[in-house]
Amino acid sequence: MAEIMAAGAIDYRLEPLEREETLALQVLGILHEVLARPGLSEEAKDGLRRLIEAHRDHPERALLEHLCCLRTAAGS
Repeated sequence: MAEIMAAGAIDYRLEPLEREETLALQVLGILHEVLARPGLSEEAKDGLRRLIEAHRDHPERALLEHLCCLRTAAGS
């Protein structure tokens, strides 16, 4: 069973780059929607814009950091 799981993990890493590009495009769409909606404060939107700029090649990192910031702010 462990051999099958290990093989599956390797196969996952070998998926085509096209999937990653599709994921990046989907995340960019999500980020665009977040910025377009009125529910987020301008301060939070500015922070998100900075994260997007800081992670130009990896928008998923920008989204993750944004969500972590929101979670931290909600907890304080």
